Amino acid sequence: MTSIAGFCLLLVGVILAVHVATSEQEMKRSFAGLGCMGVYDKAKFARLDRVCEECYQLFREPDVHTLCRSNCFKNNFFTQCVDALLLQKDQQRLDTMVEELYGRR
Repeated sequence: MTSIAGFCLLLVGVILAVHVATSEQEMKRSFAGLGCMGVYDKAKFARLDRVCEECYQLFREPDVHTLCRSNCFKNNFFTQCVDALLLQKDQQRLDTMVEELYGRR
């Protein structure tokens, strides 16, 4: 019984590791696909993406998430989402994240 439980735990661990690796690769592909040319930072990318996801949840319009993320979040739609989500107090920090991920000056 102990060896079966150990095997099951090992199997779950392997499945989780594969899932995390796949998610990481998908995020990096998404990063490049959005035109981001800066340094990939998982936490910053996830934070900006969460703003767009919350904006989509608020408006429930199919194109909101895509438009918000376009041009590596460097667009007026992203700024409007920040306003709609009442995140103006975070605007400067979010803008800095966008500039770092965008990477072009």
